[in-house]
Amino acid sequence: MRFARLAWLIVATPVAAQTSTSGQWLLEPGDAAAAVRLTLRFGDNGFDNGWSSDNVPLAQLEGLPPAAWQSPGTDVHFRIVRDAGSLACDGWFAHGKGSGHFTYSANRQFVTDLAKRGIGAPSPREQLQMTMANLGLDLVDELSRQGYERPTVGDLTRMATHGVDLEYLRALEHAGYRLRSPEALVRMRDHGVDPEFIASLDSSGYGGLSADELVRVRDHGVDEEFIGDMRDAGYRPKDIEELVATRDHGVDARYVRELKAAGFGSLSLAELRRARDHGLTSGFIRRAVAHGHTNRSLDELIRLRDRGLE
Repeated sequence: MRFARLAWLIVATPVAAQTSTSGQWLLEPGDAAAAVRLTLRFGDNGFDNGWSSDNVPLAQLEGLPPAAWQSPGTDVHFRIVRDAGSLACDGWFAHGKGSGHFTYSANRQFVTDLAKRGIGAPSPREQLQMTMANLGLDLVDELSRQGYERPTVGDLTRMATHGVDLEYLRALEHAGYRLRSPEALVRMRDHGVDPEFIASLDSSGYGGLSADELVRVRDHGVDEEFIGDMRDAGYRPKDIEELVATRDHGVDARYVRELKAAGFGSLSLAELRRARDHGLTSGFIRRAVAHGHTNRSLDELIRLRDRGLE
């Protein structure tokens, strides 16, 4: 499952209440089927920022004829209509790309509908951000259905700008996670915890982790590849925290193979971490032997390393 990548290019400065703004649009082929890359740049009425998304469904471009993509040159007029607002776009298409100007209009009914759900009115900038991210009432209602705390306008704005959308929310629920607070959703998204990552841990034997554990595992680089490499090297601890600690100490499958080639093929993860912490390498082991230190116990080699033997 893929989620659209959203990016605010320049941070905008809050402005007084207004209902519309304008700027330039650019459309290019996307990297997903039936989707396009849309880039918008704003420059008037106080909104000095930009926005882009890699995967905007073609169906959202109301009135854009399919033939425009193959045209050698044609005028186009289309609209992008979302719960929080809409964009009226005019411009030119040629050879699979298009550009032009748009006018953005905030949807006043959206503010009314939020109020009916006990949520305050967004500022013009916040409503624009929700429009660009396609954050709609369906997401607000889904949060309620799943038992989340009622979001504030600030929560919804952060969700919009951090890529927490309806698809992500439902996918997390399907994976068994209802996080209760919008803040926790944003945190999960910001740390790169998505359903694919959760599924990869499940398939590797580390299912049922808490949201905090998922974030910690993700932050420390314990992913499907690392787990698989360590498993192939002979290590599959029941507790994933063992792998987190191992990763933190710089022990990976390559280091395991290095020590195994030097005659240390049956070390525990704790011993591997200790060896790594003390700078024990296969090269050092060979040099120690060359200097006549034939006691090749781990403790003796560490003692020699700590005493400065190079």
